[in-house]
Amino acid sequence: MKTPILRLLILLVVWAIVAVVAGGFQLIAHLPAPAVPLLLASLSVGASMAAARVGWLKEAIKGMGVRKILAAHLIRFVGFYFLWLYSQGRMPAEFAQSAGWGDVAAATGALGLLFWPEGAGFRRALFVWNIVGLLDLFLALGTGAWVNVARPGSMIEIAGLPLALVPLMLVPVLIASHGEIFRRFARGEFPRVGGAARA
Repeated sequence: MKTPILRLLILLVVWAIVAVVAGGFQLIAHLPAPAVPLLLASLSVGASMAAARVGWLKEAIKGMGVRKILAAHLIRFVGFYFLWLYSQGRMPAEFAQSAGWGDVAAATGALGLLFWPEGAGFRRALFVWNIVGLLDLFLALGTGAWVNVARPGSMIEIAGLPLALVPLMLVPVLIASHGEIFRRFARGEFPRVGGAARA
């Protein structure tokens, strides 16, 4: 029987393959503009619910240290690419500047936390970073959806490769990872901010 970690890796590989195929065919570009945010919201909610409720998936994620979860957020340095695309006139300013700088800030925060010694200061910083990082993803999704509806075709770079992987896979996975960190706080794995850990 496959171990939970192996099953998780297989799931991520299959998901990545599907996202690559969808990006290759520019699936997002062929959908009605209002359908795009519904698709992305469904992927994000589905990933978060699965991480919280599917037994083997919960077990696989539980075995990951918080620093491994933080390391996954270094992918958010992709924000620099958004800013570069904007400088080339290939991405709307409203999205590129908001999502770009927001992702760079979140990735920088994750990098800092990776080297922050364990302790109360780390846990407080992690709590704040988790809130800000999640809000950044919601803001990016909302801004992208609004721009796509207001100016159809302006987000075409997101529809194709390699950036199609961002909304179709990376954002849902990262949102689920933020949810996992919140659950760890709720379970008392980290001390409450301003208080002691629960027994």
